[in-house]
Amino acid sequence: MSPLLAEIAIALLAAVAVVLLWMLLARARTIEARLRELERLEPIQSGLTKLGQAREGLDLRRLEHVLIDMRDGQKRLEQRLMQLAESGAPEAERKAVAPIAERIVNRLLAMGCERIQIVTPGDELPDPGCGSGEVLVEARRAGAGCKGRVIVRDGTIAAIDLKSTHSMFP
Repeated sequence: MSPLLAEIAIALLAAVAVVLLWMLLARARTIEARLRELERLEPIQSGLTKLGQAREGLDLRRLEHVLIDMRDGQKRLEQRLMQLAESGAPEAERKAVAPIAERIVNRLLAMGCERIQIVTPGDELPDPGCGSGEVLVEARRAGAGCKGRVIVRDGTIAAIDLKSTHSMFP
């Protein structure tokens, strides 16, 4: 091989090496620019960490139950106010009827019912002191409509027979 060809080959290899080195440097600069953009995420990460620590102090289940209780209480109050406003009974009669109806509503709420309606007219409700009888009710439980009866013995709730309207029909 002639020395001139060897020198040209070495010069070409050197030129290729310089071009490759320049391409590697350009690629390193773009990677460095992208890494600088990621540095902006550090304050966000620290903010997320603080937010996570603040959230740990909250018991979300307890908060949800408190909100549900407040909603149910507001619904009961609204229903009771509507019953009193629509009732044409004298005040003394309303006071006598309210305790047993209120106890029935509270018991059904404790069972997980909502939108409770007492179907039995107020003058047919058992005496809250010592009366016995049946009270027809309608409510919703777990999104399904329910109908049934509440059995009152000696002024106390003895049994509740509540069935989903879906199970009443084949």
